[in-house]
Amino acid sequence: SHSQLLGGHFSLMMLVEIPSAENNNTTLEGLQDQLRKEVKGMSSAECLEAVDPRKVEVCPKIGFAGHFKLSGADNPGIVHKLTSVLAVNSLTIGNMKTSREEAPFGGTELFTMEGKSVAYEPLTSNFDWLKIKEELQEMGESMNCDVEFDDITKS
Repeated sequence: SHSQLLGGHFSLMMLVEIPSAENNNTTLEGLQDQLRKEVKGMSSAECLEAVDPRKVEVCPKIGFAGHFKLSGADNPGIVHKLTSVLAVNSLTIGNMKTSREEAPFGGTELFTMEGKSVAYEPLTSNFDWLKIKEELQEMGESMNCDVEFDDITKS
């Protein structure tokens, strides 16, 4: 099973195997009826029936891809703050690398975080990557860090 918050709605996906039987409760329609009756607010928008789950091809399309890079003094919660800005704007982390090194002067530790963030289609109607870039830069300034965020969708 897999669950996720999508556009303000909680979505649950699960793979259910229903053995063949004469009893109506074990058919796909019977299971859907039983879920609607017994689970308050439950609805099944779409059910796909597949004999072998490996035959179902899932190919989500990337609607936006962005490259981010943060560098500056290491602060507690720095990763959480940047990824929270991405998550609030419906972006997920495609990949991410972090590193730390001693600053040449001053004895502080420099932190670098770099990666790719993606948003899958369909994008929300108010998706604005420049607004996200501005939010990330404001967050970076508040933590004395430099933040870059670029659209690499076509790359």
